This record gives sequence, C-alpha cells and structure tokens, in this order.
Amino acid sequence: MDDLFKSLTEKVGNFAAKWTAYAAFGSFLLYLIGYLTLRFQLSTYGVATDLDLFDERYLFAGCRFLVYVVSSVPNILIVALVVAAIGYVPWRLTPLPVRERVRRWFAEWYAKPLPLPLLGIVLAVLFIQLAMRRCFAFGNLLLQKQLPDEWISSVLLTSDGKLTLYFSGLMAGTLLTVFIAWQAVARGDSLNGAARLLTGVLVFLVAVEFLLLPVNYGVLISTQQLPQVAELPGDAKSPDYQRVWLVWNSKETLTYFLYGPQDRRVLLTVPRKDAQVRIVAYDDIYCVLFSADHSESRPCSR
Repeated sequence: MDDLFKSLTEKVGNFAAKWTAYAAFGSFLLYLIGYLTLRFQLSTYGVATDLDLFDERYLFAGCRFLVYVVSSVPNILIVALVVAAIGYVPWRLTPLPVRERVRRWFAEWYAKPLPLPLLGIVLAVLFIQLAMRRCFAFGNLLLQKQLPDEWISSVLLTSDGKLTLYFSGLMAGTLLTVFIAWQAVARGDSLNGAARLLTGVLVFLVAVEFLLLPVNYGVLISTQQLPQVAELPGDAKSPDYQRVWLVWNSKETLTYFLYGPQDRRVLLTVPRKDAQVRIVAYDDIYCVLFSADHSESRPCSR
C-alpha cells in the first residue's frame, strides 16, 4: 500500500512539474486551431482582412471547435457499434475452419512490415483528396450567385443533423488512419528502412488530416449562422438594401453584408468608433442566399 501511494505521489509530482509545459502546448494548439477556423471562415465569406498574430478570439474559436469535436464522438461510437453488431452475426455464422483461415491470413499479412503503413497511406490520401479537401471549393460565397457545381455544395445546404454526421465521418476517417499509424509506429525497431519511410509518410498525412479538420469546421460549420442587425451605424445607412448582417467585428472596423433587391450583394467595412450593434436575429445565411439550390426539408426563408 505504501509503495502504491509513493508511486502515485511521484506521478502526480512529475505531472505538476510539467504542467506549465502541457498548458503552453495546449494553448498553442487551441490558438492554431482557432486561427485556422477563423481564417477559412472569413475566406469562405469573402472578407478581406488581416488577422492579428495574437487575439483571444483564436482561443475561443479553438474551444468551440474542441467542444464540437467532443460532442461528435457519440455519433462515431453509435455508428461503430451498429457496424460491429451487423458484422458480428455473419462472422459467428461463418464455419470455424473459414474463420481460422481468415485469422491466419490476417496474422501473416499484419506481420509483414510494409502492408500496414502502405494501407494507411492509401486510405489517408484517398480521404484527403476525395473528402477533406473538397471544402476548398468554397470561397467568397456571400458574393456568388450560386454554389459551385460540386457534391460538397449539398453538404453545405443539408440539415444540421446530416451536417453533424458528415463532420463525424471526417473525424472517423481521421481516427482510422491515426489507429493504423499508431500500430505502424508501435512496431519500432522491427521495421526495415522502407517501412520506416512509409510510416513517416503516414504520420505526416495524419498531421495533415488533423489540420484539415478545423479547416472543414471553419468552412462548413461555423459559417452557417450570421447575426442580422437592425441598421448600419452612422452615415453608412443605406435604404437600398433590405437586410444587413454583421460578418466580422474587429477592434477597428465592422464588416457588414448587405442584401437587396435583384439579388444585390455588398460587403461593407466601416470604422468601428464605438458603434452600437443591434442584433435582431440569427439567420442561416446559405439558406437565405441559395435556397433555390436547396431541396431538403431545412427551413430556408428569404
């Protein structure tokens, strides 16, 4: 009992000694994630602005991304359990000799140094190219008359539940390649030169997937809602536009999106000068602008 208490005390002491380093590294990751989220959110809107190197909003955006990721984990677990349950019944009904041959084949395949990292690389490249990079098709959407002719456009206009499932799918694909990379790295000294090279490439691709997660979040998730304001501040008032949304709020300027008759669209930046912002509603901006391209049951009032 004394040895257990002593060991626990030593571990707690070591963790406390390194707490500052852990906190600094965690803050850096949240800042990086928050910066990527906001940078691609503004690029999707079409707002031309410089982001400060240090801004507390990066930390808040990173925390929102982290909360969204954690809330998506149950979706992944539910789908994984359903798939496992569906596959378990046929596996148990398979004759025992067939199962033994499958186990032997998998054990022989897994024991080889090259197939596992090569499989991870193929899956990661396909996943990045076919799914995670598709969000780059969106840019300056507030000023475009229609969405790009890409399959990802249907994701942007789908219901909130389906959008959450799509992002959960991105996370699931990333976690799958993480697991394969972890298994490949765990072999350590048993790998030859070619296997080490492939494992290094796989680890790099996994890092790219992790960086693309906040990018997809910034483009697809955080851009959905915009606050509609009652009026423009001061001399910037214009009767020619029916609806006005606040797009970006910086220390020195306010950026508004103006929408008027005949589908007129303008991004307007005005000096802040302690101007009051009266928010009257939060609108699904893509449904407002692109409801003609929408065929689902999601409400899209114009």
